[in-house]
Amino acid sequence: MTRMMRLFNRANRYSLANQLVVSFLIIFLLIFTISSLFAYFGILNVLKKNAVDTNQQRFKQNDYNLSVFVNEVDQVSRQLFLEAELQNLINFKSMTEMNSVLQVSAAFQYFTEALSDNKFIDSISYFGDNGFMIRTTAQRNDILYDSNSKVNEFYQNQVYGKMKSAGQTLVWFGGFTDQDFNIADSTPISSKATTPIHYITAARSFYSNNHSATLVINMDMKYFNDIYNHANDIENNDLYLVDGSGRIVSHGDEEKIGQAGAVPEQVFHPAHASDKFASEERNGKQIMSYRINEMGWILVNEIPVSLFIRDILTLRLIVVTMFIFSLASAAVLSRYWIRRITKPLNSLTTVVRRMGQGNLGLTLDLDLKNELGILIAQFNKMSKNIQDLIEQKESIQEEKRTIEIGALQSQINPHFFYNTLNTIKWMAIMVKADNIVESITTLGDYLQPMFKQGMLCTIREEIDYIENYIKIMNYRMAGGVKLHFQIAPEVTEYPILRFLLQPLVENAITHGLKNQNGGVITITASEQKNEIVWRISDNGEGMSEDKLQEIRESLHRSNSEPSGEKKGIGLYNTNRRIQLHFGDRHAIKIQSELNAGTELQFTIPKVQKT
Repeated sequence: MTRMMRLFNRANRYSLANQLVVSFLIIFLLIFTISSLFAYFGILNVLKKNAVDTNQQRFKQNDYNLSVFVNEVDQVSRQLFLEAELQNLINFKSMTEMNSVLQVSAAFQYFTEALSDNKFIDSISYFGDNGFMIRTTAQRNDILYDSNSKVNEFYQNQVYGKMKSAGQTLVWFGGFTDQDFNIADSTPISSKATTPIHYITAARSFYSNNHSATLVINMDMKYFNDIYNHANDIENNDLYLVDGSGRIVSHGDEEKIGQAGAVPEQVFHPAHASDKFASEERNGKQIMSYRINEMGWILVNEIPVSLFIRDILTLRLIVVTMFIFSLASAAVLSRYWIRRITKPLNSLTTVVRRMGQGNLGLTLDLDLKNELGILIAQFNKMSKNIQDLIEQKESIQEEKRTIEIGALQSQINPHFFYNTLNTIKWMAIMVKADNIVESITTLGDYLQPMFKQGMLCTIREEIDYIENYIKIMNYRMAGGVKLHFQIAPEVTEYPILRFLLQPLVENAITHGLKNQNGGVITITASEQKNEIVWRISDNGEGMSEDKLQEIRESLHRSNSEPSGEKKGIGLYNTNRRIQLHFGDRHAIKIQSELNAGTELQFTIPKVQKT
């Protein structure tokens, strides 16, 4: 029972209906999957593009806001520089004590007013190149002069180096805290004071009498972040500023300040110098950047790609549901419909199996108007024809048996034939008729190969046969036919079709030499790679160009039936024998010239010597 079920399952597995169902489902699955993937990634790319376009507009707005802020800070720094007391502090070392006190007091007043008018400024510092420093915060004013440790710390950091190279241009820095600019002699002990406060720093230098001073404005980081981050309504994204080296200078999470930011490679290698926006996908995030030229910084926004595809999760669920439902429906409907279509084919298969078991003449009574109907009609016709052919074959076989019996009854015994020739030969000897004796002997030698078994003989045997034939013909033509052989001895041992050359020699005598009372026939055989090239020529009357073309066309027509002596039955039959045994390319080629003779040429493959 188990074996029967296994065979049944195997038969169903390889049935045409099941194969069609599986093929249809595979094609459906492939098309649906490809189209779904195209739609999915197409929508994802649209969402990414929309997000990029939206962020690019936001970047432009942030660029404008930051530019306004930069101009405001620049205006504050310029107003402070215009104050004479601040410029006089460059020469603080050469002032009298009273004058220096007045100048410092005025500077503190200006700083305090700037802090009061601009709430975003946390502190203002003044650094002279002579070691004189003052600093104003909302809580206190500090002054320091000739303190080497503090002076060296400021003048050795990046602020001072960039300021020297920037001239009087406002330069922006990030990553500093309030402790980097603390010049107080004692550090406050409160926990609030000891917690570092990150700054956004703007600095400008001015010069007088070969001396310089640097004005440093430190702004509150939270206020600065709100300038470009207040309208950020995308969750789980990072929006921050990096300097020219890619280091974070402003971030909502102050612990990340000073770390390396994720800047697109296109920022450092832009296609055009004017390109400010760049975007790339990296590590599951869409990273976009915008260059803020006024500050020399880059605004970076990192958005997880998962945020883009969140909007199409519902679409993906719908697509998967539709896919499962469509696949199940397609499987059921295709199986039903394909089985219905292939039912006539199954019936035809059953009838063919019965015919294979010997039940001939079976037909299928189905009237269909499609290709299966044509197939069934042709099968019915073929079935009837097979039955008719079998009956006809049986009739022919019976007729052949009758003919073979008659042929056996009328067959001439070769021994009787030779004994009769020998009797005639001895009678001629007794009456001393030498010419009759020689003729009968030659005839016996000529007829002997006809009774040999086998299709092949050696070239030597074929040459002997032709020589005997020429002897007999010379009795008729008074010795007028001369036969020349140009055949190398090593060629004579190759096999050749029996009686292949004699009809061609006979054709040369009959058509080429008949009106000349004789002539010369030359037979040449030479080896050429794996073939033997034969040439049979005569010096007879030849033929005209029209006659030559007619014979050539007759030889090339495989279905031609030459009749009459003029077309050369022997020539045609020999050509057909060569083509049937060795192929059309070995057919006879004929050349002839009127009153000059005719030459036949053909090649046959070398048959292995026995």
